[in-house]
Amino acid sequence: MKVFLVSLSVITLLAVTTACAPASTPPPAEPTFTQIPPTNTSIPPTVTLTPVPPTPRPTSTPTEAFTLARSADEIIGTWFNPAIVTHRFNKDGTVQHANTPDSIDQPFAINEFWFEGTKLFIKEISVSGVPSCGKVIVGIYEARMLASGRLQLRVIEDKCKPRKGDTEGIFEPVR
Repeated sequence: MKVFLVSLSVITLLAVTTACAPASTPPPAEPTFTQIPPTNTSIPPTVTLTPVPPTPRPTSTPTEAFTLARSADEIIGTWFNPAIVTHRFNKDGTVQHANTPDSIDQPFAINEFWFEGTKLFIKEISVSGVPSCGKVIVGIYEARMLASGRLQLRVIEDKCKPRKGDTEGIFEPVR
């Protein structure tokens, strides 16, 4: 009976111990993730650069009708453009260049000119206070008689930049 009591004591002890023992905690649950719905975010488009053609520079070419001069008689006289210079084409085949019509009798350059067909040739005789082109460099121009009565000198070929800058343009007649 002693064995029985010992056994009973052990069983009671086990029952009491089990009842008093802290409850076992369940294993942690698997983590849950909230499903985020997709957004309408788009990938930015690829930028393609297209070269823009340069804006054409305005030229001195008039839109009005013109005829090409063929002789000195057609351009004899004084012609003025305030942004450029004054030219006086003389009957003796010389052309004087000055800053204003009032200073044409004190020119900064004197050139020889002549026509071959519709080409106007200009060659330096003398200069004062401006760069020289040299007496061998000849400029070739077109003398356009515009319908408005103005003269347009258009460069065909001139390696002398100072003369080209002073000669090419549209000029008003000085009366």
